Amino acid sequence: MIMNYLTYAREEREYHSRFARYNRRKKAFLKWYFKLYHRLEVRGLDNIPEGPALIVPNHSGGFDLDIMAIMFFAHPSREISVLIAREWHFIESTWGRYFVGGGIPLRLRGGIQYDYIDPWLVKGGARFPGLVCIFPEGGSGTVWNRGKLKPFYPGVVRLALRYQVPIVPVAMIGFDLASPIVMEIARDHRTPDVVMPPFTLPVKTRIEFGRPFELESLYGRELGRKDEFRIANEIVRPRVAEVIHRHRAVSLVPWDGGQSR
Repeated sequence: MIMNYLTYAREEREYHSRFARYNRRKKAFLKWYFKLYHRLEVRGLDNIPEGPALIVPNHSGGFDLDIMAIMFFAHPSREISVLIAREWHFIESTWGRYFVGGGIPLRLRGGIQYDYIDPWLVKGGARFPGLVCIFPEGGSGTVWNRGKLKPFYPGVVRLALRYQVPIVPVAMIGFDLASPIVMEIARDHRTPDVVMPPFTLPVKTRIEFGRPFELESLYGRELGRKDEFRIANEIVRPRVAEVIHRHRAVSLVPWDGGQSR
């Protein structure tokens, strides 16, 4: 069972303090890696609200390049904390718990653990006003389907309604060619395994933040799972596709009303 947030935060802080020098060097390397090798370009920063918000991009490519880029290098002065599947956030072993990177751990089964997100999106929280990023597709998809936006999971809707914060749709462009995934192997209630080249390609990458919007007409309402899926796929997903379409053609993969998810 996942630990409570205060215990987790203390352990993470202690772990990263021991590896502070390594983390600084890693971040400095990645900064130049994205700048020189992928020529990372960020647009639309003025669309990010000054207060708390949900950052909602398409998932694109392997090696989690899109996650690293948006978390560490998309905004010059604000932290963007990405919700990352717990199994990739830290590794449990006989020798202890090893934290892989930043962001916020997310359970893929058993519901969202909101006490992990409250510090960023609840007024008075330690990280408020925060920017929390969620990739609603749940996986990147293969390079053969790069022009398609997969159905969204409803977590983005639950967060937007619970915290009553704006949603900022985001396009992640070029990451699927910089690290092309050639095959996905589905796993039940877990992120899929992927097959991809063991190297990245010098492809230009872009991040564009679209205009924020809110689901304010739904604030305070109790929604069923079917309605959450419908809103995620008929309201939120087209907004993300609209930003992607400024850079390349994109189509929405038909969704089945959430029956298979």
